[in-house]
This record gives sequence, C-alpha cells and structure tokens, in this order.
Amino acid sequence: MAYYSSDKTRWLEKDKNGLTRKDKLFKRQRIIELIRSYYKACQFFEAEIPLLVSGTSPDIAIQSFEVKDKYLTTSTEYHIKRMIAGGFDKVFTLTKNFREYEFDNYHNPEFTMLEWGRAHATLETIEHDVVNIITALCAEFYQNTDYFEYQNSNISIKTPWQTMSFQSVFYDYYGIVIPDDYDISETVLLAQKAGIEPDEIALNNPGLLLSVLLDEAIKKMGFSAPVLIKKWPSTMTSSAGTGADSRWTERTEIIIAGIEIADGFPFLQDQARQKLFFERANMNRVNNNLPAVVYDEKYLAMLKSGLCDGAGMALGIDRLCMLFTGAVDIKDVLCFAWDEL
Repeated sequence: MAYYSSDKTRWLEKDKNGLTRKDKLFKRQRIIELIRSYYKACQFFEAEIPLLVSGTSPDIAIQSFEVKDKYLTTSTEYHIKRMIAGGFDKVFTLTKNFREYEFDNYHNPEFTMLEWGRAHATLETIEHDVVNIITALCAEFYQNTDYFEYQNSNISIKTPWQTMSFQSVFYDYYGIVIPDDYDISETVLLAQKAGIEPDEIALNNPGLLLSVLLDEAIKKMGFSAPVLIKKWPSTMTSSAGTGADSRWTERTEIIIAGIEIADGFPFLQDQARQKLFFERANMNRVNNNLPAVVYDEKYLAMLKSGLCDGAGMALGIDRLCMLFTGAVDIKDVLCFAWDEL
C-alpha cells in the first residue's frame, strides 16, 4: 500500500508520471460525472438506497459489517430488482458499499459501486453499457475511442471484446479440464490430475481452491484488451438465472489489466431456487467457521410475487478510476482510505 506522511503532502506528492493524488481525484470526479450523464441520457432512474439494510448476502466470500440489528449494505442488487419488480424499467445506483475485505491495493472496506438493472434486457445489452462507458472515458481522457494506456500496456477497446468461458480459463492457464457435468466437489481431483497439489486448507475446501486459482489466472488477463469470462458454475453465482442445465449459469465478469472491473448476470426469477442458494450459502459459512447471516426476506417475498426477466451488473468505480488515472493503489483514487481515517 502507498504511504503518505501527512495531510500536507498526501494529495500533492507526484507519481512517476507527474500526477498527484489531487489530480487523480479531479479525474475521478469527472469519471463519475460522465457515468451519471450516460445513465441519465439512457433515461435510467437513479435510486438512493439506504446504507443500513435488514438482510445481507450469505456468500462466503462477502463479510458484512453488522450495526446493531442491521448490516451496512454490501450491494444494491436486491433493491434494484425490487424496484424493477415494482414498475421501474431501468434503475442505477452509484453509492458506497461496505465489505470486510482485506485492505490491499485493490480493496478498501468502504468502496464505491455502480450497479444497474434493465427490465426485459439481455446480458449482452448490459455488457454494451460497459463498452459505452469505457468508450466515453477514452474519448474524454485520450481523445480516441480505440485504446487507453495503463501501466505500460496499450489496451484496445475495439469490439467485440475477447470472450472466454470459465472452463477455457482453467484449461488455458492450468491445463485443468472442467467437464460440462462438473460438480464443485471434483475440483481438488481435477487440479491434481493437472499436476497442481492444493495446500492443506484448499484440500478440504474446493470452493476456496476454485476461487484462488481463478484469482491467479485473472491477474494475467486483459492487458491487450478487456476479457469477458462467461458460463459460470451455478455454485459460484447465487442470484443469476440458469438455463436448461442448472449446473451452469449465464454470467459475465469483465477483466481489464488483471483487475476484475464488473460482474453481471440475468435475473434469477425462481424464488425457491434463490432461497435454496441462500440457505446453502449460510450452511457453507457455518461449515467454514463464519457466522450465519440474516438474508433479505423482502427480496425473497418480491421474487415470490414475480420479477420480470432482465439483467444487471455491478462495476467497481474505484478500480475503474485506477485504470484511467494510472494508479496501482486504490488509495490513490480515494479522498481518504481506510487507514487514513
């Protein structure tokens, strides 16, 4: 992590490209202005979602901050879908989220997230929103719509962007063959067949092994053009719709310069399936010595009454600002990071 000695120097020290943190914060302000302009032009409603919510995600990878009998919000996904079910066709939020992440170059426990949903839209339409935003930022800061520069890489944004399936990522980077009838319990055996010997912790936690291997592969992706990872195991996606084969789900994760920038999927409309995902996730938490959480019952009630088809996505604003300011530390695009409060 970057270190700044005091407020006298915090925002005025120059990086190797001659930019100060103050310069980057003004760029951040402009990035947010352009994003809001895009969604307003597309006639989205900007929703103001409370930061304190009564239910949270039980996903084992997400640790929520508890505040008395509520939680600081980790995502506005459920609330966006509730509003769409109630008659709002296009909704976006650009707000603070909170997760007990490890504090590092890409994570701050308080962060800014852009999330949006479109009723009756496909995932491809949502992906196109990201293309439009990145194109607008390139035009603003590089006076072109073909590429941008980040840490000595020229990243082309010409469409179509590169697409990889979850299975192809594991084969290309590790030689791991994940079959179509894959079950997550087989992860350790598949890794061992490819010559990878998991450590003692991962041996007993196939989900953790899967996440660790994926994270390491992502660090090597997206340095010449954005990469879209598609077709994910259902066990790794708790709120996405599935097709005929319930083991796989339609989902897109967007990687640029080794950084996960955005993650989206079609709406899951099946209330019983969503509740089962929540219950299994809570059980997984308990089995891994994590506290069970209260999940969002009002979201489940909405699903029971009916949610139209559609799709949505979440995009990390802080990481996006890193890409367009040349920052290698999330701290450089925040007014105050976690350790500066």
